[in-house]
Amino acid sequence: MPILFLGAALLVRALAFGSASIDPDEGLYMVQAVAWLGGGWPYLAAWDMHPPGAPALLALVHAVIPEPVMAMRLAGVLAVAATGWGLHALARLLGAGPRTALAAGLLYVAHSVVQGGLATNTEILFAPFTVLTALLLLREALMARTPRAAVVFAAGLTAGIALLIKQVCAIECSVLWLTMAGMTFAAGRLTPPRAAGLALAFAAGAGMPSLGMAAGYWLAGTFDEWLRANILVLFAYTGAPGEWPGMRQGVLLALPHIGWLGLAALGLLAAESAARRRVLPLLPWLAAAALAVAAPWKFYDHYFLIMLPPLSLLAAFGLAALARLVFRPRFRARGFAVTAALLAAMPVSDMLVPRLAHGAGLLGESPVRRVAELAKAALHPGEALYVANWHPITYVLAGQPPPTRFAFPGHLAGRFAPVTGIDADAELARVLALPPGVIVIAPALWPSTRPEAREAIETALAHDYDLFGTVPDGWGPVEVWRRR
Repeated sequence: MPILFLGAALLVRALAFGSASIDPDEGLYMVQAVAWLGGGWPYLAAWDMHPPGAPALLALVHAVIPEPVMAMRLAGVLAVAATGWGLHALARLLGAGPRTALAAGLLYVAHSVVQGGLATNTEILFAPFTVLTALLLLREALMARTPRAAVVFAAGLTAGIALLIKQVCAIECSVLWLTMAGMTFAAGRLTPPRAAGLALAFAAGAGMPSLGMAAGYWLAGTFDEWLRANILVLFAYTGAPGEWPGMRQGVLLALPHIGWLGLAALGLLAAESAARRRVLPLLPWLAAAALAVAAPWKFYDHYFLIMLPPLSLLAAFGLAALARLVFRPRFRARGFAVTAALLAAMPVSDMLVPRLAHGAGLLGESPVRRVAELAKAALHPGEALYVANWHPITYVLAGQPPPTRFAFPGHLAGRFAPVTGIDADAELARVLALPPGVIVIAPALWPSTRPEAREAIETALAHDYDLFGTVPDGWGPVEVWRRR
């Protein structure tokens, strides 16, 4: 079964293999991963406002797969396949037949490509761990005995790994624990003292990965960097001015992509009462996932991927209920298979159309690779490359370390500079004073750049740089400037 999900994930995500960068976030994780493999810790060598779990996973894969883009893409494939396999096991635990369980996993694999899911982003990477947390906790809830502390601790540990990738997992994992506790209380298999002990076991497991990482930074004398990037930045980011899309736009843009799963889940209204009771534990999980999407109050497309695991499970159960209602017994299995296959095939158009429109490497060489090659050709030995407002993975592909630990454009020249806790204008001035031998800019992305940063960069280009070459991408030309 895992081989089946691995093959399916490879099939639907193979289109991304030609793209060096689909989302700037994944490029930053790879910059951090490369720096980490070279001895530089996240935050110190390359800063981000996420925990270091994503670059850690990419570093593990990159240590085996030398080509960075392939390592990044295969990490996404492995994560998606593991999530699909976990959903299959979870569906079986909840009483699904083999076809329904298979559909649950494959629906997730297919829909993982929408909402920016082709990128190896945090929502793709932490999904296997939240699904494993759900599997462990719900299995304990459904057993005819008191939940075991060792298993609850293990569930906390998997939740802790998810938290090490993105803190928003705390909402889902907490609700999953509460669901287990509520179900066992209702069944008379859990007392308040035992519940307190299990809560401590779960919290201990969940805290271990982050506390272990924090201890490493403390021992290195850089705990303040860990504290800002893991704790303080949460408040700064949530309170930072929102960018497009807002709530209404985000939800409306997500509905055509994942709304069909929701409609399929409504088929549970036609299910027998016993079948509906079996999936009730998934409803708090879905509600928690929706809350996790809304918590940052930014509504970027990839946030909605958090809802895919519980939605895929509910959709598979809903389709099974509809098949029992609509199809005669002799045609029921084939009718269900065809319906599930059609639902799984729908994301193909969602994936293909924007990639054709934006030229993200479907045909020919990826624009990011071409820019990296052009920048590498323009650089003289010992000179620095500065990517002002474009994909940070350009550094990796050009074989150059960033001239600043704030390699993500939004953290230095962009509008999220306030969350870093530094004087972004002073750091940008330091970078420009090096001076870089080559500067890469994407004029079409100037609107997402702070006006002060744009003025400083354009002034430097006008005084000291000549245009070395341009590379077209879906948003307009990307310019490579060479110092005179």
